[in-house]
Amino acid sequence: MNPVEKDSLYAQWSKSKTTLPTLFYSLSDFNDFSDRVEAESLIRMYGVGGVIVPNGNSQEVGAWINKNKNWRSEPLIHVASIKNIFEFPFETETKYPSQLSVECFNYDSLAYWLGQAHAYDFKKLGIGLVQIRTLPSNYSKHELKKVDLYLQGLESGHIAFFFGDEATLLAMKQPLLDLTKSEFITINQIDQKDFLEKKTLKKYRKETRDKRIVWSLSNQIENDVQQIERGVGIMMVSRQAKPQSLINTILNEKLPTKGAYKQQAKDYFRLLSDIETNLALPMDEKKNWARIKGDYEFQEITLIQNPNDLVPVSHLEQKRIFTISENEEFRFRIDKYLASTHLSIQTIDQGFDSLMKKLPSDALVIADLTALKNSQALESALILFDSLSQNRSVIVMLHGNEEIIKNRKGRSAMIWNPNPSDLNMDVMVEMVFGARSISGALPGYYSQEGSRKGISVWSNGRLSYMPKKELQIDQNILNQIDTLIEHAIREEMMPGCQIMMVKDGQVVYDKNFGFLTYDSLTPVQWDHVYDIASVTKTVATVPALMHRMDKGKVKLNGSLGEYLSNIDTTKAQLVVDDILTHQSGLKSYIPFWRNAKYFTDSAKFLYKKRKWRRSYTYHPINWNDSIQSWISKSSYNSLSNQDGTYRYLYSDLGFILMKDLVEENCDCAFDQSLDDLVYKPMGMNFTTFNPLTRMSKERIAPTEKDKYFRSELLRGVVHDKNAALLGGVSGHAGLFSNANDLAKYMQMLLQGGYYGGVRYFSDSVVRIFTTKKNINDRRAMGWDKPYHSVGNASKYASEESFGHSGFTGTLVWADPKYNLVYIFLSNRIYPDPQNYKLIESNTRTKIHDLMYESFLNLAKESNSGS
Repeated sequence: MNPVEKDSLYAQWSKSKTTLPTLFYSLSDFNDFSDRVEAESLIRMYGVGGVIVPNGNSQEVGAWINKNKNWRSEPLIHVASIKNIFEFPFETETKYPSQLSVECFNYDSLAYWLGQAHAYDFKKLGIGLVQIRTLPSNYSKHELKKVDLYLQGLESGHIAFFFGDEATLLAMKQPLLDLTKSEFITINQIDQKDFLEKKTLKKYRKETRDKRIVWSLSNQIENDVQQIERGVGIMMVSRQAKPQSLINTILNEKLPTKGAYKQQAKDYFRLLSDIETNLALPMDEKKNWARIKGDYEFQEITLIQNPNDLVPVSHLEQKRIFTISENEEFRFRIDKYLASTHLSIQTIDQGFDSLMKKLPSDALVIADLTALKNSQALESALILFDSLSQNRSVIVMLHGNEEIIKNRKGRSAMIWNPNPSDLNMDVMVEMVFGARSISGALPGYYSQEGSRKGISVWSNGRLSYMPKKELQIDQNILNQIDTLIEHAIREEMMPGCQIMMVKDGQVVYDKNFGFLTYDSLTPVQWDHVYDIASVTKTVATVPALMHRMDKGKVKLNGSLGEYLSNIDTTKAQLVVDDILTHQSGLKSYIPFWRNAKYFTDSAKFLYKKRKWRRSYTYHPINWNDSIQSWISKSSYNSLSNQDGTYRYLYSDLGFILMKDLVEENCDCAFDQSLDDLVYKPMGMNFTTFNPLTRMSKERIAPTEKDKYFRSELLRGVVHDKNAALLGGVSGHAGLFSNANDLAKYMQMLLQGGYYGGVRYFSDSVVRIFTTKKNINDRRAMGWDKPYHSVGNASKYASEESFGHSGFTGTLVWADPKYNLVYIFLSNRIYPDPQNYKLIESNTRTKIHDLMYESFLNLAKESNSGS
């Protein structure tokens, strides 16, 4: 708005002597937004120039501000009153941090971005001016620097501000705060005895060249009128000051007079014009405000002390975790990282000696003390854990109770959230395990020496189960997965399933559907395990070979004869990478199990040898050696090329040999080596061969009712008959797992072999195994690649993506381009392996499509709007 328009505002006002624009009504001191009847009356009847709003629901405040515009001919200045610095005064959907939270931010720049985010929301409400009512008197230079950055953020968002009386008195003593940026100057900033008693504010302005509007609080009517006549530009009134009496006095004394009031009115309309101009400026919608607001979420959580670098928890294979908590969600979240033993919070009442007996020497205790509301009980618990930490590893987690935290020096690791609510306990668990970074620090005034205290630790790449707000996923699209699965279960494509989606390392979809069997007795839970069939090739054989390759012990262009001492000469020339890409010429499958007889009483497979026409003898043999020999002597398939190479034919036989290769190469048991190298260190507690040796049958989804070989329902024993002959441990099948474990493994591959602070494989080896050797190949090393004619993956899957399916109704897939992991586990072959409804319906691929669409649609909308 140009100067002519500013003057026209004043000229328009001067035609109506009944309005009092330089009076601002404040709801801040003695009532709140819900009690605004008097404010509305003064706006309508007398045209007060501003109203100060301290609180309220943002939608209601915004609607009220819009309604006020219709009550008067000229605009009205709406002022937001901030009682606690850094805190947004209105209730919003955004979870803004508290004052204490911002004080705990370790990165000062976050205060600036917080100011910008507040400015964005103020402008949406129609508020262009903010009052800072108070500033804590104990602030150190560090906190005052954050105040200054916060105010800079408001300014950059075109929001003007001024200090209230209390804040002004403190700010005057702090050179770090520039009071000249305040929109107003208060009477307290002017030496009344030496100046105002003798001179008017007009002369003060002339001599100091300070152009800011002077404001004052209404106290007594006589003083108020006198101050107005001297030149106070804005008089702030509240119910306590009896505004109607002041207004009547002003009007009865025929104020505003031309001489005493002209400059004040012009200053007000100049301010009004500036605020209206700023509010009219377009907001920067291109900024990702969700990301900006997410940048300071949970930044206040502080690792106060960390003896022996307990946080983040590492080397899971060496840990036995014991939790002490009353929070079921807390226990559940910890189990997602590592299956743990859970003790009640009442356990601490039994004392030190009792706890020591319950906890083995290698125990890691993670204690959630949020249930202890009594300060004395909390202090006693902290003393107990400090004693316990001399003999055991202890991590304590608590909320609020800042008085106990101040000046505390303990022995156990301690994570503290300044917010008194325990709603963020899930986030704190993720921080304990390194899925999120920790960066908070205690305010300087918490310690006697004035130093800040907090240990920063970085994320170590573990899965996060609490997706960040800036991760844009269309949940409505993901909800369509539920409909697909409900239909699939209703049509008996499978009795139930586990489905998980991970985007950018964050679990955004994690649901269990249906039951383990069609009798609907046991609902599928996250910790049930499934026979993953051929996915074994990629979750067992592939990592075993990648490890040997990283060690320089195996080369992909090496031949079987180099690694297997007993291989028949006819197969010795087979090359490892040809086997892994199913181009070695080996047959797809040989039913070795037909040479065996299963005896249920001994649970053994004996070799079946024909004695005469319908009579057999049964003998124990070494099935592993025999099957390797039979494969070695088997004939090749018919898909040969003229140059002696072979075309693609999916084969289990080569992966059976790969397991033998690994065991001879490392002189170790295949299953035990995978436990030691991958599964246990990654916290894959539910991934194992022969699961009945580790868990009850009830935790395992059943597969086929085997009528032809074992004559029993298979539950906890491998479905694949050849793998069963090999003792349940093979390179082509036999592994059991759940969706959570497989998501960890696939995420580790997306991260180039790194997970949980540990490098399992080199990035180069991961790339080699997940990339096609030749562009015309169907597969990578053990991995399937997108092949849209058969619908093995989503139509949106990139050429970089890789995965594998399993006969039992399982699928894993990862896409480096989009940082996406998809896990689907079911027992579709229960009770009949001839049930192909799931495959024929292409349900797994349809789900995969929906996962891509949940973020690709949003990306398309975002791009079209920019």
